[in-house]
Amino acid sequence: MEERILTINLRKNGLKVSREQKAKRAISFIKKSLERHMGTDYIEIGSSVNEAIWKGGSQKVPAKIKLKVIKSDDGKVTANIWGKVIEEIKPEEPGKQKKEPEEKKPKDKETKKKSSGKSSKSSNK
Repeated sequence: MEERILTINLRKNGLKVSREQKAKRAISFIKKSLERHMGTDYIEIGSSVNEAIWKGGSQKVPAKIKLKVIKSDDGKVTANIWGKVIEEIKPEEPGKQKKEPEEKKPKDKETKKKSSGKSSKSSNK
């Protein structure tokens, strides 16, 4: 297992594309850079990287991004934001079941009828 920390400059890539395509091209540029540096075609980009790129929308991409890249023994490469804690998904135990939250019953509120302010007496004389 091999780990590297890479800083990828996205500013140069952003100068060559239209504003609407910047985030999309940044993701593909990251994949190409990781293929070149890690020497494999199987690249998996983590959700933290995707969120960081798309945080400012499609037009405002960060100038640089720092990644922690892990290459496993079978050639699979995963990239995540450097310094971000990655939560591992643990398999559930077959004997344990999750408790479902109980549904809360809405409280019945009595609706008060407001009087319209008009008196029911007629003033015809």
